Amino acid sequence: MISDSISSPPASWQVSAAFDGSHGWFWRNRSDVPVTMTLRVKGAYSEIKRVI
Repeated sequence: MISDSISSPPASWQVSAAFDGSHGWFWRNRSDVPVTMTLRVKGAYSEIKRVI
C-alpha cells in the first residue's frame, strides 16, 4: 500500500512479475512529499535491501 496520509487518501497497488525467475524492483518518489510503503512478499527470496 502506498499512501500520502497528509494530502490524499491511501492508494493500493499490486505489482506482479510477468515470468518466473529472479527480479529486481525499485520505486522512486519524484515528489517532495514523503511516502510510506509496505512491502508484502511471498515465495523464495534470500534478502530484501533498502538502498538510499
